[in-house]
Amino acid sequence: MIKKIQTKDLMGLVEKLYLSDPENFLLIEIGANDGYCCDRMWDFVLQHDPKSIMVEPIPGYFKKLKKNYSHLNNIYFENLAISDKDGIAEMRYIPEETISSEKVTFRLTSQPNLWKEHWAGGLGSLYENKNNLGCPELKQFEEVIPVELKTFEYLFNKYDVGSYKNVVLQTDCEGHDLVLMRAFPFDKVTPKIYISEIYGQTRYPPSHPNYGTNIGMYSPEEEREAIEILESNNYQIFSENDLVGILGK
Repeated sequence: MIKKIQTKDLMGLVEKLYLSDPENFLLIEIGANDGYCCDRMWDFVLQHDPKSIMVEPIPGYFKKLKKNYSHLNNIYFENLAISDKDGIAEMRYIPEETISSEKVTFRLTSQPNLWKEHWAGGLGSLYENKNNLGCPELKQFEEVIPVELKTFEYLFNKYDVGSYKNVVLQTDCEGHDLVLMRAFPFDKVTPKIYISEIYGQTRYPPSHPNYGTNIGMYSPEEEREAIEILESNNYQIFSENDLVGILGK
């Protein structure tokens, strides 16, 4: 059984790692969105301005990401997607201007104060119907754009990631996280904390075409594969809704 870890405890470990040696700390966020929406790292980044690489492929959210962190000094931004190979791919998403116009109200009817920062803004995906964009209430707002794909090697070479002792990696890629984990070069860089949006149970609303089936963003078998990858690289495994690997704990 996977051990549970609370968000405050996880972020306590991230902060402790940072404070132990700020110069040797690097945060990498793949799928950073606007930096704020549903991101556990937001308060930590604002408080400490750690050396960070923020990767977001969707132009509107990338622009907002840069604006939200524009007053900080140690953030690097990459407007692309990370994958297992270079190239171009189609990404499905709801534009930021559609969210901010308050058109999207799905599952927030009791919280109209949150319409302008609707969680659906974070659903950009390389896959059709793999996340809640499959719900017709959200699908009606979906758009498709081409995005650039680069590999982890691109980031590692550009930012000399291997020179940092304490790397924290967070991937929030709406169905693409296992592809990233399979491709991650642990022999070159071993993050002290690896956080991945992998959860092997379905969590769809009733309107989703896969509701009531065993089809989810990830299957239990895929979650098990992710756990085995992390365990084979000496991680202790935890769940904070997302899958969390902590090295040497």
